[in-house]
Amino acid sequence: MPVILNQDDVPAEVFSDGVRRQRLIDSNRIKNSVCLFDRLTVEPGGGLAFCIPRSGVAWGQVLQGKVTFGKKGQDSHSLSASSVAFFPPGFEGSMHSSSGAVLIILSIPDAVRLDPLISQGMCDVCCIDLNAEPVLESEHDDRTRIYVATRKLFGTTALSGELVTFPSGVTSSNHHHKGAEHFQYILQGKGIVYLDEQPTRIREGDLIYKYDLERHYCENDGDKEMAFVEFFVPGEFETVWVNPEQRCAWSPTGRNARGEAPTRNIATHTSDGTVYDDV
Repeated sequence: MPVILNQDDVPAEVFSDGVRRQRLIDSNRIKNSVCLFDRLTVEPGGGLAFCIPRSGVAWGQVLQGKVTFGKKGQDSHSLSASSVAFFPPGFEGSMHSSSGAVLIILSIPDAVRLDPLISQGMCDVCCIDLNAEPVLESEHDDRTRIYVATRKLFGTTALSGELVTFPSGVTSSNHHHKGAEHFQYILQGKGIVYLDEQPTRIREGDLIYKYDLERHYCENDGDKEMAFVEFFVPGEFETVWVNPEQRCAWSPTGRNARGEAPTRNIATHTSDGTVYDDV
């Protein structure tokens, strides 16, 4: 059965000095999950030290505010809203926020089991400005997509992810996946998710986790845009469409979220879990 919960229903625990953590996914909440998915609230002046296991990786996105992080004794990276960071195996560093921030963090402690080559050629954190990345559009409706985690971006197939927007009135195609954990975190808006054709209301702060073979699709029946970030672990999997003629294909718009030329190009492709070299 799918698991749906809202962040407001998950108690926050003190994680570090000035940092509170809400753990939305772990193996206790989600049976057999290899993921940890956290929402962190950093108070002004708060911070923490962290260490990624030598077999693991982590991905993070700033939702509100700004954070600064880096290795000890090295220049720091600064991330604001709509920025993401990827932390490679064995990375040790610290993070703090002078004005406060909210982040989401996906950790895969044993990522090397999903991608045995993950530790080759990665030695430092990688930061991406999502507003500079290519915006893709669905060939069937008005949805858009920006990739937040791919092999091209971070050099691993242990995970993949994208930021998807649903304008008002849009409904996606019914489908299911094979071979990966799949979950979505609603960033804004509200709508309906259909799980094995059964409707359930969703809203900002919801986490929707689907197991293999569970059919699903979403509808924005509200008057405002709905957006979510979704992940697949591992990043290689199979997608099966209830109606193959409605399989989703994504085409480049030639712009980024700012309406400017993107930092790179992505060709048209289908949403079937294939790892495309230019994605």
